[in-house]
Amino acid sequence: MRDQIITLAEENRKVFGYSEQQIITSTKKHSSFDSLYAAMNKSSMLEVVSVVPLESLQEISFNEKEDPFTITYDKNGASKKDSFLLEDVNNREAIVADLASIKNFKRNTTVESKAKPLAFNLGVLAVVVICILGARNIALDVEAGVQFEASGKRKALQNMVADAIGTIKLHGA
Repeated sequence: MRDQIITLAEENRKVFGYSEQQIITSTKKHSSFDSLYAAMNKSSMLEVVSVVPLESLQEISFNEKEDPFTITYDKNGASKKDSFLLEDVNNREAIVADLASIKNFKRNTTVESKAKPLAFNLGVLAVVVICILGARNIALDVEAGVQFEASGKRKALQNMVADAIGTIKLHGA
């Protein structure tokens, strides 16, 4: 894949290419890598060419469930990230592996946590169920004729909840 034109499926950038020394992207379509390489040295108002030296490359990452891959590189002492969405997503792993082999990167697989999002959803569901059961119990008390009287700082809010549940009552039970 080195020294070849790779088409991007992005709105702004059209092509992507890389060699032993750099990664080059352009907003204009090119038919060959030599044409893309030559555009790097020209200045044009109609074309924006971006160059990332491979020596500044720090990390290449991608999520198996998402299409783009991301590179992290050093630019003037600051860490920058750039993502590339390939037109042919099947080439992504080969390109990432080739770029990693140039820099002698090691493959590191990170497993996403599944417990945290599920625990959060379970907590929200538990709160909703508790609120529904509380409202049902208040509605049963109202229907049975139990008088509810609130006092204290939150009197108005408690009376408002009791009045709302009393108005709705327990229908369909």
